Amino acid sequence: MNTLAYKKIIKKILGITLVAALSISLASCGTASGSSDTGSENNTSNGGDKNTATELRVAYQPIVGFIPVFILRDEKLLENAFKEKGYDIEVTYTEFESGPPENEAFASGEEDVGVMGDVPALSGIAAGQNRTFIGVAYNGEGMHSILVKKGSDIKDASDLKGKKVGTVIGSSGHCMLSKALEDKGLSLSDVEIVNLSPGEMESSLENGNIDAVSVWEPTPSKLIYDGVGELLEDGTGIYAYNSPILVNDDYLEQNPEILKIFLEQYKVAADELLSDTDKYVSEYADSFGLSEEVLKEAVSKANFPIDLSDTTADELQGTADFLKDNELISGEIKASDHVKKID
Repeated sequence: MNTLAYKKIIKKILGITLVAALSISLASCGTASGSSDTGSENNTSNGGDKNTATELRVAYQPIVGFIPVFILRDEKLLENAFKEKGYDIEVTYTEFESGPPENEAFASGEEDVGVMGDVPALSGIAAGQNRTFIGVAYNGEGMHSILVKKGSDIKDASDLKGKKVGTVIGSSGHCMLSKALEDKGLSLSDVEIVNLSPGEMESSLENGNIDAVSVWEPTPSKLIYDGVGELLEDGTGIYAYNSPILVNDDYLEQNPEILKIFLEQYKVAADELLSDTDKYVSEYADSFGLSEEVLKEAVSKANFPIDLSDTTADELQGTADFLKDNELISGEIKASDHVKKID
């Protein structure tokens, strides 16, 4: 595939988000106030019209790093915390397979807060979506990998030149591939990109339809466990990765206290996962279609900082530069303009 055709395909896929963002107005937040005196005090402290939403819509994906969202959902941590603070808020959760369709939902105003990969999160900003990063759901150099078919003659990322590589175009797996190739003096134009969902990768690799995949956990661990794939390279030294917690700006402006509670409970869920990993691995292994052994291995590769660090904006800027340099977006993104700590 020549470079021009490749770029046209990428732009067409990522352009879905742009069309959605420019053509559909964001849904407005609810307007009913909290239901007790405590809620009234919170509203007053943030201005009389603040924290009056009656719902919080949470978007997530079935990714190992987002298990804290599963815990939030299943243990009703948010509902209980809101009630204790005097808020009457309905919490709903929506699962998406990858970042692009989640971006479309945000663009159409169907979600308020969520977690996704850094590439689609920044692509949404480039498409005109007003969103802010308020935390880091997870990160880790071992969370993204390039794998080849077991027994492959490909032994180094430099051997990928001219090969077919499956990844989700416009995802963090796409960025990982770019970083690995750049480290070997190559670029994305040196390989043939095949746009595949994580669920399609195992059969495509096993059948020889592609030569390699670039994807996030738990898919790498599953491919290795199933005896289909073997590790070529992970993100060590090339891609630390930050999966942001993001929120629509309108919701953030109107409901800072609600989002503060969200982050507090996200930390609680992450701490629960780390303190009793075996329990949650047993509980959610079936959800990922994994053995407990594989899921535990995948979880061990993740860090759960939640709080933004002093380097978060700079690390996200590196991903924004990847998008611009590869003409996946038009215009510049200054990541620091979209990162905000909630006090």
